Amino acid sequence: MKEFFLKSLHTLLDYGGNGLLLLYFAVALIYILVREKNKGVRKLLGAYPLAMLCLFFVPLVPFLVCKVAGEEETFYRFLWIIPMTIVSVYATILFLEHVKFKWLKAILGIVAMVCVGIGGNPGYLTPVTVPAQNAYQVPAQLIELCDYMVVPGREVKAAFPFELVQYVRQYTSFIVMPYGYETMVDRWNITSDLAEEMFRETSRAENLAEFAREERCHYLVINKDHHMDGRLEDYDYNPVFETDNYRVYLDKYADVSQW
Repeated sequence: MKEFFLKSLHTLLDYGGNGLLLLYFAVALIYILVREKNKGVRKLLGAYPLAMLCLFFVPLVPFLVCKVAGEEETFYRFLWIIPMTIVSVYATILFLEHVKFKWLKAILGIVAMVCVGIGGNPGYLTPVTVPAQNAYQVPAQLIELCDYMVVPGREVKAAFPFELVQYVRQYTSFIVMPYGYETMVDRWNITSDLAEEMFRETSRAENLAEFAREERCHYLVINKDHHMDGRLEDYDYNPVFETDNYRVYLDKYADVSQW
């Protein structure tokens, strides 16, 4: 039981970042329970979040979610049902309404905003967030690659490196892939020989060509910085197109003509 309690505690601490917003929420929750006169609001924004938070720490919950359901990686999403933002904002407004002096109310409001600013991290500064390069919000080079490979009126099959897999279907449905996001999630235990070879630190050209043909891939898209043991050209996958960072190889025996 202690193991699952600690799982809940560590998940909450990781979810709370530097802890300031969690502290703000805790104070806001207590304030609503003590000062809110409307019973309905007190139940909705006070009792309910507190009950959900207590339930989160019941060892049976992480046991069922993590062990039985196998959702250990997404256990933190349980915290999404706790309206932390709404509780914090409502308590702040409730508190400021009881401040008589406007100048003091303004100062306290600024202090509250500073606490929120310091307690959070700007989403635009995270490594996974980049400015949109086009209307599709996918990497610009992916569009170049797909536009080259697409054949009007039919599908073609192409294997992409890890960093591009999630974007292909977002841009076009005329390029199918031998593997998708499911092969990147370990807990789903879905394997693909071609995906494993593509995602290795150093791929063997012979294996890539063999597995790609088994999957009936017309194209292989390789990052130019990716380490390769051997040359795909020696196994009849020839370079036909490239962008700044990627090179496209076409199976010599593949038919990519328009139907």
